[in-house]
Amino acid sequence: MNENLNAPKTKIALVSLTDRGLDTMERIGKGLPDTVIRELYIHKQVLGQKQGQSFTRLSDIVPSLWQECSVLIFVMATGIVVRQIAPLIEGKDRDPAVLVLDEDGGFVIPLLSGHLGGANAWAKQISDQIGAVPVITTATDVRGMVAPDEYARRYGWKVEPVHHLPAVNRLLLEQKCLNVWTNYSLKVEHNPWLNDPHYRFLSKSEIDQANILVDAFPSSSIKSDCLYLIPPILSIGVGCRRGVARDVILERIRTAVKQIGASLKAISGIYSIDLKSDEVGLIEAAKYLRVPFQTFRADELQVVNLQEQLSRSNFVSEKIGVDGVCEAASLLGAQRGRLVLPKTKGQGVTVAISMESSML
Repeated sequence: MNENLNAPKTKIALVSLTDRGLDTMERIGKGLPDTVIRELYIHKQVLGQKQGQSFTRLSDIVPSLWQECSVLIFVMATGIVVRQIAPLIEGKDRDPAVLVLDEDGGFVIPLLSGHLGGANAWAKQISDQIGAVPVITTATDVRGMVAPDEYARRYGWKVEPVHHLPAVNRLLLEQKCLNVWTNYSLKVEHNPWLNDPHYRFLSKSEIDQANILVDAFPSSSIKSDCLYLIPPILSIGVGCRRGVARDVILERIRTAVKQIGASLKAISGIYSIDLKSDEVGLIEAAKYLRVPFQTFRADELQVVNLQEQLSRSNFVSEKIGVDGVCEAASLLGAQRGRLVLPKTKGQGVTVAISMESSML
């Protein structure tokens, strides 16, 4: 199996304006886990810089870092950061985590995306690492509660609709408990949530009492004090003509996901054949959806085609030596889950959807 180099990875940018700030950045950088990519950005007037990239103005680098990074750590005055990021803010489910530290590293402030983006969690980790004081102001954290969007972040789930979050978190603060209905069997890794006294897990028949619903197939009508947590269980297999535009691929994916009544946020990744590993439309579609793009060898796909007796295309077989791409790719992406939408065709794109068996 080949993984496309453009697959999303956790990337952290550390930005400073002063030499003392650089020292603090280096202290933070040394303690970051090996699983992240870190980049240091230092103002060009800082003398004796040891490593990192220089910049002249924050406005030259912040917009691109905003799009490329999962976490932005600024070692400078909070006001400077607020002015830089204000025009870039989109929403809780799309903004990166933003943290601010003073140049001596005495305080760390999770400024934006405290729960879904993980800024609060990063603030706690960095404070433990360098001896800083975390300045966390979200009401649930202050009262010792774990908000539902924080659990969503921990488990890699998405929130829908995001604008219901304030009402649901307010309900948690007022009632000290939320009712949870899940369409899936939770596992050992979910035990902290299952054992949280601020959450009551309902039976299947008690769905009408739920404030939180764990389901990849959300209803279009939902009360304002209710929220869906969407697990990424849908694997999207795609085949396409060379040069098909990103928007065409996205439209075909949206149509397919809508056809089965699921949320786009339930997509775990986009999968195809390795001949498409450099297909710009597929790469850009995955970036837009913020999911990985992976490819598989023709022989891997053919094994699945034969074992599962999937639909066959004579054209594809003659061109690339495999009976079909999208259905087999979706099943491999789902680690041999279940095909829930067979191949659909249109505008030079084929799409199939499989569901991961881990949550069934």
